[in-house]
Amino acid sequence: MSDDDLLSVSRFARLAGLTVHAVRHYDAVGVLKPTQVDARTGYRRYARGQVATARMVMDLRWLDLPIHQVRQILADPDAPTTHALLRAHAERLARQRRHLDRQIARCATHAIQGVDMPTTSTTVAPVQLKIGVRDLAQARTFYQRAFGLVETVIRHTDDADHVGYQFGTYGRPGFFLVVLLGPEAFDHPARSTFGLTVPDLDQAHQQALDAGATEAVAPDTPHGMPRTSAVTDPDGNWIWLYQG
Repeated sequence: MSDDDLLSVSRFARLAGLTVHAVRHYDAVGVLKPTQVDARTGYRRYARGQVATARMVMDLRWLDLPIHQVRQILADPDAPTTHALLRAHAERLARQRRHLDRQIARCATHAIQGVDMPTTSTTVAPVQLKIGVRDLAQARTFYQRAFGLVETVIRHTDDADHVGYQFGTYGRPGFFLVVLLGPEAFDHPARSTFGLTVPDLDQAHQQALDAGATEAVAPDTPHGMPRTSAVTDPDGNWIWLYQG
């Protein structure tokens, strides 16, 4: 191919329907490399055959595909992995559309009816979680070291005082009990999963590890959620931690 067959950046951009800035950006991220780069001046030159590739890049970016997936598709547009990637992206866009539909409906409702504080839609409320452990003394030590939880007497009987972790006041919003059950308990559960809000996620996560927990999910900020992590206690129970 002679130099006369190559296009300058500006000419190539006009034919492809891109801005010069976009052409240079796609070169920088590795999805639309020039055919030739002058070693002395650094000028980029493109082949006419690359116009179709440029338009494909435009279309894929219009679909809101991230650059790394555009690069993957361009490498082999007909590969089974490409078809799977596009199907997954279509499903993701459909979820976003449903989410947007709900937002529009909620906004329209607020516009007509005003903005009300959320209310409880049921007369029942969760109040207790039981966690199965092998060794009660060891588990109590772990939960105190990991999260500063100290058991208190939550029920008095003629035979014994029953202990657990009490949050809030009985009969009031926010009341909740967490009870550790040893293997002798008739309702000893299998492994449990529960979550705690903490004032400092990273500090609480590390404190739990120092107390003997095992990291299950490293601290992260998932889309649509507060900063989050997860650990397992010495008995394999999952504990999700959420930045409060």
